[in-house]
This record gives sequence, structure tokens and C-alpha cells, in this order.
Amino acid sequence: MNFKLTGFCLTLVLSLLVQVSFGQTNSCEEVCKDLTKLYNKILPFYYGDSDSLSYYSGLFSSKLTNYIKNNPSSIDCKFKSLTDSKTFSIVTSADNSFRIYSWDTWLGGTMQNYKNLFQFKSDGKVRALTFDYGEGDMGTYYTEIFSLKANGKIYFLGVSGGSESSKYAYEVIRAYSINDSTLDDSVKLIKTASGLQNSIFIEYDFFSVADRPERPLKLIKYDADKKIIYIPIVWENGKVTNKFIRYQFTGQYFEKLSQ
Repeated sequence: MNFKLTGFCLTLVLSLLVQVSFGQTNSCEEVCKDLTKLYNKILPFYYGDSDSLSYYSGLFSSKLTNYIKNNPSSIDCKFKSLTDSKTFSIVTSADNSFRIYSWDTWLGGTMQNYKNLFQFKSDGKVRALTFDYGEGDMGTYYTEIFSLKANGKIYFLGVSGGSESSKYAYEVIRAYSINDSTLDDSVKLIKTASGLQNSIFIEYDFFSVADRPERPLKLIKYDADKKIIYIPIVWENGKVTNKFIRYQFTGQYFEKLSQ
């Protein structure tokens, strides 16, 4: 007899487990405790049992997503024991209206694979969603969110990064806005030589900045007072320099400043 679960059956089992274990009555502290225990089960399988690794990673993602989407009050949860792991991140805007969850699925090897969940307040409600950027998307690990008030609305600048290998890594800054009941992840707020962009991406040699003390690394910077984005200049060989390309908000867009 073949006891191997089909994809459909595994999805059904995960769904039932999520519904049973994370009902509406569970407190944030209880859920965080259970999620932390489950997340800690993933890593021991990283170097061995790929089936168990995939199973527990998927179960964790399903449970977390289910809880966030079905419990609006979760936008105020700290999830401290999870964030203490340094492989699970929550970044929240200053006005607490926008939050991004990021976590390492442990499924990507040296090319780390992250999942993201976006939570925001709109029309007196708290909503949550994910974005599907295609099969090859490895996700990204968010480290900061900045707010910008302009044009009668609030924009958010999310800074994130990740690892493509043991040597090469990347960072990106992306603009978001909340429009009615949706989150716009394609708002074009940055004017570059190639046209209006939603984001700026840099790829670099990790070993060129490995001696910097902060972890995770924060190479892209933003001055909220001057409304200037600082993008580090990276040489063709991947070495990060101490010089920056600067984009300052001029009322409608971020535009490049002369050096």
C-alpha cells in the first residue's frame, strides 16, 4: 500500500491542522509560542530529511498566514520569540498602518528563500495579503519601513535584502501605497534615467562588506527629514564603495541629485 500523500491531500491536511490549532480564541501569546515551537522544528531537517523540511516549513507558513489573515488584532502582536530568532522579521510603519512579515523558509540553500506577508489598515479594517511574483521569486527579507506623506496620501518605502549564494547578495528599496481596500506594490515613485520605477535593486559581493558590524546589513539608506534615498555605488566586480547615488523627493517623485 502506498502511504505517500498526494499534493492535494497534503494541502488538505495542512489546512485542517491550521483550522484546528489556530482558532479565533487563541491569544497572540499562545499563537506565538506554538509558532515558535513549530519554526524550531524546521532547522534540524535542513541538512538531511528534505521531505520533513518541506512539510514543517509549509505548515509554519500556513499557520502563520491563517492566523494573520483571520485575526485583525494580530497587527499589534510583537511575536517576540519569533523575531528573536533573527530569521523571522516584522517591520511596521511609524503610524502602525502597514506591516511586513518576512521569514526564511530554509528551502533555498545558499540562495535563501523567504516568504512575505503584508498587513495593512484600510477603511477601518485590517487586511492581509501576499504577492505572487512567479515561480522563480525567492522572496526578500525586510529590515525597514519608512513613511512619506505626499500628494494627499501616505507612501511607504520598504528596504529588504537577501542572499543569492555564499558570495553574492542583494538589497532593494520598493515603494508601496494603500489604495482603498488594496495595497499597491507597483506605485512608481522613483525617477531614474530609464524612466519611472517602483524600486531600485543592487547586487553586491557580500565579502566586500562582511566586516561591517550590523546584521542584517543595511546598505540602502533613507533620510526621512531630507527625504533622500541613498543607493550605494557598487563596482562591476561587486565591491560596495563608500559613495552613494542620491534620490530626493521633489514633491511628486524621487529624483536623482547631482554628485
